[in-house]
Amino acid sequence: MKVPKEVDGIYQADNPMPYWWTTVWLITILFSIVYSIYFHYFSDWPQERAYAVEAEEHEKKFPKAQFVMNEDGSNPLRDNEVAIAEGQKLFATTCGACHKPDGTGLVGPNLMDKEWIHGNTDAEVYEVIMKGISPEKAKLNRGAMPPHEKSLGTEKVYKIMAWLAKNNDSLKKVK
Repeated sequence: MKVPKEVDGIYQADNPMPYWWTTVWLITILFSIVYSIYFHYFSDWPQERAYAVEAEEHEKKFPKAQFVMNEDGSNPLRDNEVAIAEGQKLFATTCGACHKPDGTGLVGPNLMDKEWIHGNTDAEVYEVIMKGISPEKAKLNRGAMPPHEKSLGTEKVYKIMAWLAKNNDSLKKVK
């Protein structure tokens, strides 16, 4: 046994770990390596399959609502009061920086007046929000608009459009 040495008033013996502890530690490392190789290469439960099963269970438990434009080209959530309320919040947080939270326009155009620069049907407005406006297509010295296809998605865009339609009669259902 070594003589303990003193460091900052604490005596440290620097004794080796017990043999049984070192053996158990090495066995657990070897077991984890062997098990990882077995599980990923030789078992019938690969990671891709596990993910697919979990994703399928999640879809069954929480089905995703599919929102598709009505046959006449109008917004399916146009008169839904819950969607309108959510659309107002979404508009204020997502679109408010450019169009002001009330939609009267700042960098982006005014969405509460009768003049719609890039079309005023539900289908046209949906396309503009989802695909955006490139700087080349921007009109009246207004800036470009980023696409919100990935950031918002269809359901949120329809909710925003429902709020816009409630507050501006010039947003038409169909051409």
